[in-house]
Amino acid sequence: MAANYWTSSQFNHWRFTRPQLDKIRASTEADTGFRQQDLGDPRHLRIFFHSLIQALGRHLSVRQQALATAEVYLARFYTRSAVQETNPYLILATCVYLACKMEECPQHIRSVVSEAKSLWPDFITHDPTKLAECEFYLIEELDSYLIIHHPYRSLAQLSKALGASGNNAGLSPDEMQTAWSVVNDSYVTDLPLLYPPNVIAMTAMYMSVVLRMPSAAATQNERTRVRLKKIVDWFAGCGIDLEDVVDCTQEMISLYEVWESYNEKTIRDLMARLVNKR
Repeated sequence: MAANYWTSSQFNHWRFTRPQLDKIRASTEADTGFRQQDLGDPRHLRIFFHSLIQALGRHLSVRQQALATAEVYLARFYTRSAVQETNPYLILATCVYLACKMEECPQHIRSVVSEAKSLWPDFITHDPTKLAECEFYLIEELDSYLIIHHPYRSLAQLSKALGASGNNAGLSPDEMQTAWSVVNDSYVTDLPLLYPPNVIAMTAMYMSVVLRMPSAAATQNERTRVRLKKIVDWFAGCGIDLEDVVDCTQEMISLYEVWESYNEKTIRDLMARLVNKR
């Protein structure tokens, strides 16, 4: 796998600004005739797809990084294709199958089809050739750029550097676990299409400290405030644009607020109607 994100296809071909991403999606809507707003809040749809990929991954015992790669593939795919003109269950099963190949933990195509069929019997057939055909379609839509750089490695490196900085501000095991969870949740958003892995990792570290801070009364504790200041100062010295970290943080907070109103049955019923109409 290419070691340098900054010379990778991910940076050169699949990283966008928000206006660029909005323009691509508007073009897709114009080309397909389907409107995203007809599906409701797109973040609810992304949460639903996230849960489906995680469920299939558990059945196949796939490691988390491969599932994260599958989620990036899915996000990229649906910038250029409308959900309404596809079978999302087949697409995401194909994303998992292809991601396992790329992350060097391959799954047999019949195993993927079998497990997907057991999870979504109304939308997946036993015929593995359908998934094989979909794989070529997926690769074409992704322009054959399949190597993904994730924030997990950056998170480990930044956490180690913070701990070695000598300011006694390193992340605790609980904070590190929270940061890892924030990175996992970031795949529900557009952040992997908008920011480099180190910015997302830094956001996860910051949020892990803030989310696990003591109650409001206890935050006046001098030690807590001093530690947080040391961490923020260390962040500023890393050369990462803190405005980007703030933007990512706001995106994640917004996601968690939306997640509270998420209703899986509503989205599942909507997907069933869409697929059955095709």
